[in-house]
Amino acid sequence: MKKVKFVALLVVVILALLFWGYQKVERFADTPLAIQQEAIFKLPAGTGRVALEGLLVRDKLIRNGKWFPWLLKIEPKLAAFKAGTYRFTPGMTVRQMLELLASGKEAQFNARFIEGSRLSDWMSILQQAKYLKHTLAVKARRKSPLRWACRQARTRKGVCTRIPIPIPPA
Repeated sequence: MKKVKFVALLVVVILALLFWGYQKVERFADTPLAIQQEAIFKLPAGTGRVALEGLLVRDKLIRNGKWFPWLLKIEPKLAAFKAGTYRFTPGMTVRQMLELLASGKEAQFNARFIEGSRLSDWMSILQQAKYLKHTLAVKARRKSPLRWACRQARTRKGVCTRIPIPIPPA
């Protein structure tokens, strides 16, 4: 009889600890990210669960990563994150962040090229773009595909018109 009571008590204690741990993980998943303004986060290809936790703690996006691996074990759909560049907003929770990483919806960056502008104007727009990385060297401008496109679409006095050019994020 004492063994049955001991085993029953042990089962109740284990269930209570499991419930407590589950509640802690759920509370962690609903905590907001530790950011005050919009943040851009780059997730490299081949990043695993442990490396993602390290990146989030290093960039101070989450305060304490103690419950992070348990969250990914409890909700495995959140662990299927994809590499890319993501935009995190203030008030976003850890769960929302992981859902965004799992969806693969990367941040989009805009650069507006006004019709009738010169190549030098376009280059200054690219240099002033906040999140775009400009990699075209000054000497390479003469041979750039952008300059070639301008030559092909030249109407008068070096003016470019209607040239859609995709610009990948930095």
